[in-house]
Amino acid sequence: MIFANTDKEITVIYDSNEHIGRQILAYAQTENLPIHDVDLVHQKLTPTHWVGLAKRLNIEVKNLVNTDDPDFVQKFGDVSELSEDDWLKLFVHNPDILRAPIVMKGEKIVMMSNSQDMLHFLD
Repeated sequence: MIFANTDKEITVIYDSNEHIGRQILAYAQTENLPIHDVDLVHQKLTPTHWVGLAKRLNIEVKNLVNTDDPDFVQKFGDVSELSEDDWLKLFVHNPDILRAPIVMKGEKIVMMSNSQDMLHFLD
């Protein structure tokens, strides 16, 4: 799977079990552009994908996760000593730990925790 790097397509990486992801996808679909939606419930990303996304976002892989979320803490406990490889294994087997949907259009890439962010992103 290759993510679009063009202004002629919008890529949305989200979890369809999460309301915010569905809302962001709906906003994206209002544009007159093709949508490449990557629903993490049905599509698995490889460690290479996760590393590439983190690099494009200028963050470490572990920062793709909200480690303060009580559900995350309850399920995984203390993760302070995990290596990047450990984080990648977590993502491959638990893509639902993604902090927020990721939206890409051309060179722009953003993690969106609020669906209203799409309005500014699409400008």
